[in-house]
Amino acid sequence: MRIICKNFHKICSKFRKMMNKSSSNRGIPPVKTSIVNLSSQNVNNLLKVLPTPIKSESDNKDYKVIQLQNGLIACLIADKPLLTDEDEEMCEEEEMAECSSEEEDSGTSEDSDDEDMDTEEEDQVRHCKRPEQKLAAAGLCINVGSFSDPKDVPGMAHFLEHMVFMGSEKYPKENSFDEFIKLHGGSDNAITDAENTVFYFECLDKHLEEALDRFSQFFISPLMKKEAMTRERESIDSEFQLAVPSDSSRKEQLLCSLAKTESPVNSFAWGNLITLRDNVNDDELYEKVHEFRKRHYSAHRMTLAVQARMSLEQLEQYVVRMFSNVPNNQLPGDNYGDKDVFNTAAFNRLYHVVPIKDLYKVDITWALPSLLNKYKSKSQHFLSHLLGDEGKGSLLSYLKKKLWVISSSSGNSESGIEHNSLYTLFTINLNLTAEGFKHLNQVIEVVFSYIKMLKQIGPQQRIFNELQVIMNTNFKFMQEQNAIDIIEDMCEAMQYFASEDYITGSELYYEFDPATIQMILDQMCPEKANYMVFKRLDDKEIENCQTEKWFGTKYFVRDIPQDWLKQWQNAPLIPELSIPPVNCFITTEFSILPDVDNNPEFPTKILQSDLVELWYKRDMKFKLPKAHYYFYLITPLSLKSAKNSCMLFALVNLLVIDIAEEIYPATSANLACSFAEFEKGLTIKIHGLNEKLPILIKLVSKYLKNLPARITEEMFEVIKDKLLKYCNNTLLKPDVIAREMRLNLLVDKHWDPLERVKAMSEITFEDIKNYIEEFLKTFYVKVLVQGNVDSDTAITTIDQFIKTLNYNQLNKQDIPLFKVTKLDKGEKCLRLKCFEPSNRNSIITNYYQSDLYSIETSIMFDIVSMIIEEPLFDILRTKEQLGYDVSCTVRDTFGVLGFIIKVKASATKVTTEFVNQRIEAFLKHTKSLLANLNAEDFEKIKTNLIKTKRCTDVHLQDEVERNWEEITNEYYTFDRIKKEIEAIECCGLKKLRKWWEAHNSKNLRKLSVQIEGCKDTEKSEEILELKLQLISNEIEATARKDKSYFITDIEGFKKSADVFSVR
Repeated sequence: MRIICKNFHKICSKFRKMMNKSSSNRGIPPVKTSIVNLSSQNVNNLLKVLPTPIKSESDNKDYKVIQLQNGLIACLIADKPLLTDEDEEMCEEEEMAECSSEEEDSGTSEDSDDEDMDTEEEDQVRHCKRPEQKLAAAGLCINVGSFSDPKDVPGMAHFLEHMVFMGSEKYPKENSFDEFIKLHGGSDNAITDAENTVFYFECLDKHLEEALDRFSQFFISPLMKKEAMTRERESIDSEFQLAVPSDSSRKEQLLCSLAKTESPVNSFAWGNLITLRDNVNDDELYEKVHEFRKRHYSAHRMTLAVQARMSLEQLEQYVVRMFSNVPNNQLPGDNYGDKDVFNTAAFNRLYHVVPIKDLYKVDITWALPSLLNKYKSKSQHFLSHLLGDEGKGSLLSYLKKKLWVISSSSGNSESGIEHNSLYTLFTINLNLTAEGFKHLNQVIEVVFSYIKMLKQIGPQQRIFNELQVIMNTNFKFMQEQNAIDIIEDMCEAMQYFASEDYITGSELYYEFDPATIQMILDQMCPEKANYMVFKRLDDKEIENCQTEKWFGTKYFVRDIPQDWLKQWQNAPLIPELSIPPVNCFITTEFSILPDVDNNPEFPTKILQSDLVELWYKRDMKFKLPKAHYYFYLITPLSLKSAKNSCMLFALVNLLVIDIAEEIYPATSANLACSFAEFEKGLTIKIHGLNEKLPILIKLVSKYLKNLPARITEEMFEVIKDKLLKYCNNTLLKPDVIAREMRLNLLVDKHWDPLERVKAMSEITFEDIKNYIEEFLKTFYVKVLVQGNVDSDTAITTIDQFIKTLNYNQLNKQDIPLFKVTKLDKGEKCLRLKCFEPSNRNSIITNYYQSDLYSIETSIMFDIVSMIIEEPLFDILRTKEQLGYDVSCTVRDTFGVLGFIIKVKASATKVTTEFVNQRIEAFLKHTKSLLANLNAEDFEKIKTNLIKTKRCTDVHLQDEVERNWEEITNEYYTFDRIKKEIEAIECCGLKKLRKWWEAHNSKNLRKLSVQIEGCKDTEKSEEILELKLQLISNEIEATARKDKSYFITDIEGFKKSADVFSVR
């Protein structure tokens, strides 16, 4: 169970490809080493240097791996600095000097700063060559996780991961590390997995030394005080409550309960108030958490990765000096004993699970021997590629044509609970249609027919060779990642790979291993699988259900019917099923375009007509054979009604289903193609290695043009049912409802989720056919082409795209402007009851509106956010324990600026009104924060913000996405970062205080959207139709303050409000 913790600052939970692991032994694998001569300062602490990791040809970083005498292994990563420290410091001083006289007066004159400097003024300002910034990062992985939890205190590893952040002997102030990191442009986070715990952070290079010192003290002398313990377990419980409505977390916990009782798998990794308060007294918990740390947080079980734009020598000095005092107890990791943990009668059965979401799904899971040490062959990935294929002859293609399955996946996420030293889980996941659920027996029979075909033909060298070529190419032209992503993966990979393979271990196919592939196939028989079927049940059925202990998941279980089992065991071969044909999208031409003189810094418009505008930028920075083609098909159709908006959503999904079989080989070859509904139409993003992109674009345009003729009524009904479920499921997520209702109140053409459910249900096959035909008749296209492609190729490719679609000109005046509600001074509140009766999480989103977008206003918000973000987290989350997730963000709502403070709270602990009041109390406190801020600290904040703004794009896609946002938002301010930095440089403290005061107190324009979770246990099986009626009734029922505070008539509120007319 991979628990992503803390959610500090800008770190978001993300699903990422976990590292493969190379050894089934616990602890750090044996490595080849060489003794080296070291400086006298380091020789006593540095034990040896390990072989250097093999890296990609496109990777310019330098690597060094060292092992300290205490056993800790560190990978040092030296990125390339662009300027020396002296140059950077001189540049900073010069920047601040340019505006120093203006800053003195900035608080006394409203006209002292212009929003943007005009060209003449910019020419008069002399700027030094400014360095692009990159953030430094460090991560430390400890070879212990939830599998080591004491049986009497489940959640101990997760609890300890929280506790070590609560101050150290050297830096005793709670949350001082987070405060330091945020102040210096960074973020931090931690993850508890089954066998590992990972801590990581990022910050500006200049502050890495102190950040590392503070970080290292967590593992040398953490305080872990008893008073902090009683508070932090509340955060653990809040985090758990946020996970309770997650179907994936619920399924994972149920699966764990099927393991042998004595195994470490059959436990509760999250922890909550029951395990950390009710079932253990405070003194005992205090002793146990300290004992757990001393037992497991040992240097010889730690791997550290550090990346910065510093020399390897300097990084080595930091690591040796700061981490040599981490204690080593020389104790081995836990021995779990029996590895066949799922060899139980409970595992090989058929489970009917009641999900939170409205869905039909079946998961078929096998527990295989651990494959951690098979990373060089990646046999499970080989089979995942075949079973997860979506092209011609694939399992999914056959089941989709039967209208039984919409989508599928296979393999595992490589999280610790699925891929560890005890076992490897392999799951085939099928998202069923209603018809597919009726034919569940036959669906599973087809699965075993495909597996039978794979067994008969045996492991195919050709398929392996294709995968090897694709992955070798990807590795050769691997694009740069952010430092924090690199070190998060690296420090965990170091636990399992030999040092040479730290980078390549998860990326490359080294060797073909048909014996292991065949072993996995032999294990994949019907009688050895676990079957979980997900479908909502009616009240009578639920009465007979069992309840999982921790998440409260309802389910019933039965033996697999013998006639089904025999049918699956004897599944006949199906002629339509086959392995993938030779992939014609594999790239073979990798030349890089030569540099040209006077290449524009930003995209330029190289083609303009009544049908299309083409923005183009030739890449001369990243020098990889990659390109991006982004299309925006603009039409007024989707803005006319909720029904039209839903039909655009349906168009996108029908196109995805229709084209999937044809484009899957391209996606297998790591070309990317995505479709999405956007504000005024449809976006298409196609990117990857540039050689075959024009072929893929031609294919997409052909399928889009022929879509009306290709779709069938049967397929439409399947997609409609899927989208109805999707719309209904959005009603179950309080944070989504809060966002959607805020936008519905603020934007004239944004329909709330209930309107979309109703509109989607009314769409007929004729409606959608007519809509698509109308859509394809008339529109306007904006295109961005950027990367390793010349202008002639860009124009030719786009010209072919336009000719294939053969559409008419759209009159620009037919595209309506969005209108954004201009909030009156004062406060408005929309309060709703959560639609999911079993969800105990409340969301409080307080939105504070400013004015039309300007660069000056946007950087004011940025500066204030930097000042208040850590105090906000410390006060509302850590001290007052209002909720696990506390954040503030700046919002640009169609050209109108504002900022949001959001708290996810437990409805069983606090009311939404109480949280709202505490947010307002904090905002009053903000005035004193600004008043007490001295000039020196203010300049540091500005400097750090400037450095953050200057953080260089680590790969081409970063730059492309930023340019695309300028085009789709119709700003076209491609030099926005430069303008923002100039505005920051010339912002004075007095002016900031005056600006903040002008947007608060009597001038406050606030909208609070509050979604109340359920305070007590209610029947989660309450039918959705009843919940849909609650939205208006609940608004009326909560109008108890006065008519001017609660919004009781949404349409009336919007009609009576003033508006901003924006893009």
